[in-house]
Amino acid sequence: MTTEQAWAELPAFIDFKGGYDLWDVERLVRFAGSQKAGVRIVERIEQQLVENNIGHLPTKLPTDSTCRVLLYNKDQPNLGFVLRLVHELATQDVNDNTNASIHQLKTLLDSISAVYQPTARRDAAARHAPRSDAS
Repeated sequence: MTTEQAWAELPAFIDFKGGYDLWDVERLVRFAGSQKAGVRIVERIEQQLVENNIGHLPTKLPTDSTCRVLLYNKDQPNLGFVLRLVHELATQDVNDNTNASIHQLKTLLDSISAVYQPTARRDAAARHAPRSDAS
């Protein structure tokens, strides 16, 4: 498999992991077919990530090979998409799309919260329910 093919398959791999994945810089460097994380290598990696619509945090990749990077797929309606919205809202100035992005983020967070909330409510109710002592 060529390096270009590997980059092209990265979004599907990240989707399989839930829309995001944690890599260290060394893994990215090796994935790019290089040995050391120099400035030019990191720039090429950042370009490949952009071309494949993969976002990353931190927004500027470090050259320290031990640093961890959170990769996320910008296209999918899952946690990767939530990360993309959070990243955009945190790094961009307020513009005409800000209200729509905030609303979209709130809707996505509500849907994620709905998955966990029934369990939390059930657990809270169980903690506060009257106990029957059968002694």
